[in-house]
Amino acid sequence: MFIGLDAASRDLVLQWCEDGLLPHLRSFKERSAWGFTHNAPALYTGSLWPSVWTGTTPGRHGCYYNEQIAAGSYEVRDFLGADVKQEPFWNVLGRAGRRIGLFDVPKMAPCEGLNGVQIVDWGTHDSDIPACSWPPDLIDEISRKHGVSPFRRCDWVMDGPNPEVTLRKHLLWRAATKCAIAEDLLAREPWDLFMIGFGESHCVGHQCWHVHDPSHPRHDPELARRIGDPVRDVYIALDSAVGRLLEYAGADTTVMIQCTHGMSAHFDATYLLDEVLRRLEGRPAPAARVLLDRARKLWKKLPVRVTESVGGLARAVNRLPDADDRSARACFAVPTNANSAGVRLNLAGREPNGTLQPGAEADAFVDRLVCDLQEIVDPFDGRRLVKEVIRSRDAFPGEHAHLLPDLFIRWNRDRPITGVSSPKIGTIIEEDHSTRRTGDHRPGGLFFLRGPGVPAGVQLPPARDEDIAPTLAACLGVELPGVDGQPIFSRESIPDLT
Repeated sequence: MFIGLDAASRDLVLQWCEDGLLPHLRSFKERSAWGFTHNAPALYTGSLWPSVWTGTTPGRHGCYYNEQIAAGSYEVRDFLGADVKQEPFWNVLGRAGRRIGLFDVPKMAPCEGLNGVQIVDWGTHDSDIPACSWPPDLIDEISRKHGVSPFRRCDWVMDGPNPEVTLRKHLLWRAATKCAIAEDLLAREPWDLFMIGFGESHCVGHQCWHVHDPSHPRHDPELARRIGDPVRDVYIALDSAVGRLLEYAGADTTVMIQCTHGMSAHFDATYLLDEVLRRLEGRPAPAARVLLDRARKLWKKLPVRVTESVGGLARAVNRLPDADDRSARACFAVPTNANSAGVRLNLAGREPNGTLQPGAEADAFVDRLVCDLQEIVDPFDGRRLVKEVIRSRDAFPGEHAHLLPDLFIRWNRDRPITGVSSPKIGTIIEEDHSTRRTGDHRPGGLFFLRGPGVPAGVQLPPARDEDIAPTLAACLGVELPGVDGQPIFSRESIPDLT
């Protein structure tokens, strides 16, 4: 059994286990081996789940975000689970005769012909597609019996009155209902592998961090006094769900619980990056582009229920001018999770109208660009804003590394960022209208592992996201070909810990 608590902060989980707020997780930890997980640097939030269920690194599965530049073009397109370039490990298990139950594992694609059952995007964070299943009629049966998720994207909830209260109510219902659906599936047959993901911790962290964190600039003490802490309430509900699901795991069942990555205040300068790159290149935005950017900022201020009602058409229209603009530049910003910004080079031979020659010319350009980026400071307090620039070719090798940005910029995110300044770009001061979320991700996760042959009560060496699939497969006596990870419990260090 695998239980994923998506974006559940390991710091909060460990602290609240210690405080007694999460008794089921605390008890499970005491009876398990446990350790920290290292996420892929800079791009962890978008690449994590494909790494979990393919056992491969981002340079091999090619996924880093839900929108990516289409290969051989300048166009941004949706990147879904079906676009991941490596096979999910449960297909290998199914061919080996193992029976599998999958429920809301994030970012997965529908697997027609799976040797088992699968429910996709019933209640994940930011569902990519409408809820569906294998067999196809299962989702209708589940919906009639248990209900449907009250929303597909948590941003939609935050436009209404008392949004934090409303979101908490929806998330508590969804956690309890998801647990009931899982119990329904678990009772149907003795699965060889059952996997479930809970996205409620992800949603509440994004939308209610300002209520939870008294140091947040948008924290309202009166609101917190009146409604309490929605983040804590959702974590407690997930702890209860974990307790119920563990009742189905006997002594011979290996159980893994993963808190995937962290959450904290949403501070970054990604929304300013493209203007920074323009100024460094000495290429001001044309008048038509300036008008377009102003229209986009106004669009962001509209209620989400309005913008999402025509979201598909709006995104298609919105993306068209960007392709022409990118083709004339040496580099440009590409969509990423805002915690780290992405830069793509306009390389000859890779991009249709590439302006940079691969090799010495591109390397020299990158060297200058990195130096220029590292000069950027906050205009109000002078602190350097670029913590690190990561080059994809070094950090994420693989046959599909060309699908990733060439550079990732990790920001200094300890305080709010409302402007950037350097000798070459001057000063840009602007509020972030790119999102209304008050919480955003931090790297680093946590895992608990209990089962036959696994030592209890010890801390294991750190694991990687791509270690999850081979660990679960090894429990079922199946070796996964061509993966980058390795089983956690077979590492040579474990006998020494016992």
